[in-house]
Amino acid sequence: MKNRSTVIWLAYCAVWSTSLGLDGCAAPAGDDDQADVEQASFGANLGSVVANPVATGGTAGGTNDNRPSCSPSSTAPDMAYFWTAPTTGTYTFSTVTSRPTFDTVLEVRNLATGASLGCNDDSAGTLQSTVSLSMTSGQAVRVIIDGFGSASGAYSLSISGDPGADARLYSCGYALPGFGCDNGRSSLRVNAADMTTAVTACHLAQPPDRPDFCYVIDAEGTAPTDASQCAAVGGSWRPANTCCNFFGTTSCP
Repeated sequence: MKNRSTVIWLAYCAVWSTSLGLDGCAAPAGDDDQADVEQASFGANLGSVVANPVATGGTAGGTNDNRPSCSPSSTAPDMAYFWTAPTTGTYTFSTVTSRPTFDTVLEVRNLATGASLGCNDDSAGTLQSTVSLSMTSGQAVRVIIDGFGSASGAYSLSISGDPGADARLYSCGYALPGFGCDNGRSSLRVNAADMTTAVTACHLAQPPDRPDFCYVIDAEGTAPTDASQCAAVGGSWRPANTCCNFFGTTSCP
């Protein structure tokens, strides 16, 4: 019989699989500490999106569900994401940013077995973490953002590598602090399969200091499904600039 945390996880996972256009997702693999990934320590299924960042968030106030193999004495709260390699190649997972907030530990584990594929504490002369792996197309992993000792705080997770032949380049727009979507804007880029996946990726990667999500632009031009997918997620399609508008009247550049 499944316990409550497993049931919660399976329901949560099903929602993300649908939103990202995936076929489904596996039940959580065992961990040294507990057999289930609790809802509090699970961020999202990131699909196969490659972006800088691919997700942002924070571990403060969370639960300590994992013990990274390169820092087994860690008592810090952690956060985990699922990710699947879009094609065979080398991928780099990183929490290195220009504005680090805490001493991170990063581990990537095989989703099916829970075995560690790579773990790192300090990278590039910083207290942030980087793991590079050779992966095969369709290989699924659990990416765990942990803290050294009891450290916790805000993080930014990036994944770089080959986004795959079917990926398109999209630009996510957000309002700068103190501005609105119609004037002060900033953007980041994600590689995603379509507009629906790009919108989800933009929400996941949204910087915590930029609460207004403004638009998504198909940087490569209009895909056949962009307009209908924009409408399906509650956006307003602007064909002149291949932009899906979400906030304000002229948030698209």
